[in-house]
Amino acid sequence: MILLIAALGILQGPVLHRFAVAVGADRPFRTPVGDPPVQEDVRGWRWRELGLSILVGLAYWGMANTLGLTPVLVAHLIMVSLTAMLVVTDLDHFRIPNRLLYPGGTISMGLLAGAAVIENRTLSLRPAFIGAAGYFTLLLLVYLAARGEGFGFGDVKLAVLLGFFAGFHSYRTLAYSLFITSLLGGIPALILLAMGKSRKTAIPYGPPLIFGTWAAIIATPHLLG
Repeated sequence: MILLIAALGILQGPVLHRFAVAVGADRPFRTPVGDPPVQEDVRGWRWRELGLSILVGLAYWGMANTLGLTPVLVAHLIMVSLTAMLVVTDLDHFRIPNRLLYPGGTISMGLLAGAAVIENRTLSLRPAFIGAAGYFTLLLLVYLAARGEGFGFGDVKLAVLLGFFAGFHSYRTLAYSLFITSLLGGIPALILLAMGKSRKTAIPYGPPLIFGTWAAIIATPHLLG
């Protein structure tokens, strides 16, 4: 069953990619997303779709392997699909579109809260809300310190969703998420500085934030034995 869930993630990769490209370019939801724009390299487009498919499939497999076949898993899979699209929009346009984040984040957080009630895990919702508020506050301070240069407010809003899911599991999971994110986000920043780029150079921090949360949720229970 876990392999079937991973296969589901792989199969939806191309759809997520094309939908994210359309949203990132401010095209309406109803716009057909079956073919790449004329100016895009078709071969590169297919490699991007393949890469996202593998990424989502691995995340689906990891979530299912860690969480088991539970209602909570459903909310996590939806969160993975949503944030996978945000990875694409951030890499392409340095944007976390509100019309993806707001409805998608509300639905996935609501489903997680509902699943917690079904599984009698309502006590996990308190650290979830604290994690959301704490992560938001932390990245808001980073945003204010950076004065909006090189670090966008979309990342601050994204922190609410990621902090909610990481905090739901434990404060330690949230801490691991921050640690992994700092590594993933710091490496490209150091590379750019080594290349002589300004500290104000825009860097898509959305992917490190997202991958750090995925990895923490999947790996923390195993690290704790």
